[in-house]
Amino acid sequence: MRAIFRNRKLWKRAFQILTWVLILAFVSHRELRLLVPLLDALGLELLLGLAGLQLLDVYRERIAPCAALFTRRVLHPAAIAVVDAFAHGTTRPLGRVLWNLLLTGSGYLGTVLAFKLAGVHRAARNTAG
Repeated sequence: MRAIFRNRKLWKRAFQILTWVLILAFVSHRELRLLVPLLDALGLELLLGLAGLQLLDVYRERIAPCAALFTRRVLHPAAIAVVDAFAHGTTRPLGRVLWNLLLTGSGYLGTVLAFKLAGVHRAARNTAG
C-alpha cells in the first residue's frame, strides 16, 4: 500500500485528472466560464491562491470573531470551573491524582493538554479578576 503513495507517476496523473475536472467544472458553469481565459493566462496555481486568500479573508472577518467570543464566553469560564473544582478542599486529592494522571499517564498529548488547560486557566483568571 505504501508503494502507491510513493509512486510519482500516479500522483502526477491524479493531479492532472483533478485539474481537468476543475477546468471542466469552470467551463460547464455559465458564470464561471468567463474565468477560463484568466485561468489560461495566469495559471491554475494563481487562481487557487486567490481563492485561498478569499477564504482567509472570510475566516478573519466572520469565523475568527465568533471563535473568540465562544472562547471568551464558554471556554474560559469552563476552564476556571474545572481547575477550581480540582483545587477545592474536598476534591484536592482526587484533583491531584487526575492532574498527575493527565500529565504522566496519557503521554505527549496529555501533557500538552494539561499545559494548555493551565494556560487557559491563568489567562481566564487574569481577565476575570
